[in-house]
This record gives sequence, structure tokens and C-alpha cells, in this order.
Amino acid sequence: MIKKETFQATQSVTLETSYGVIKEENDVVLEVTVGINSDEYGWFELYDIESGGEEWYGEGGLWIDGKTITMYDGVFSLPTPVIDKLKEWGYDVSEVE
Repeated sequence: MIKKETFQATQSVTLETSYGVIKEENDVVLEVTVGINSDEYGWFELYDIESGGEEWYGEGGLWIDGKTITMYDGVFSLPTPVIDKLKEWGYDVSEVE
């Protein structure tokens, strides 16, 4: 593993399907982990601390080309704390923001 960090972040979260918004909540405290396994792949996981992930949970993969995040999966949009951490580490996230 090249890099991995776990931290807490507070943000608004939304559960949405093609039918619309199902659930929303503001100021949710999340446990966030971002990991980079190689120059080609990374991952992330986040969940709400209060319920231990029973209420809010997300995870996914990150595809990397050098220092550019080219694609992700697992969630509709890449969570802000994950984007912020990748930027902090020097990754270009312009293709996935």
C-alpha cells in the first residue's frame, strides 16, 4: 500500500435514486478512509459514526493514471472529503469532480 489515511469529516449526505431523493441529513459526522494501492488503483470507504454505518455508508474504487484520478465507482458522486484528501496528496481530480 502506497498511502492510506483514516479521518473524520462532517457533511450533509443524501440518498438518491433515479426516482429522486429518498433521505437527506445535515451535519453527519463520518469516518472516512482513503487508500492508494498503486499508481493505477485506490479506494475509499465512509460511514456515519453515530450508527456505525447502519444509516449512511459508501465505498468505491479509484482508477489512477500517474497522479490523475481518471474514474471512480461505488457512489453517484465522489464525496467531498475524498476529493479533498486526494487533492491534499497531490492528485489531479478534475476529471471526476
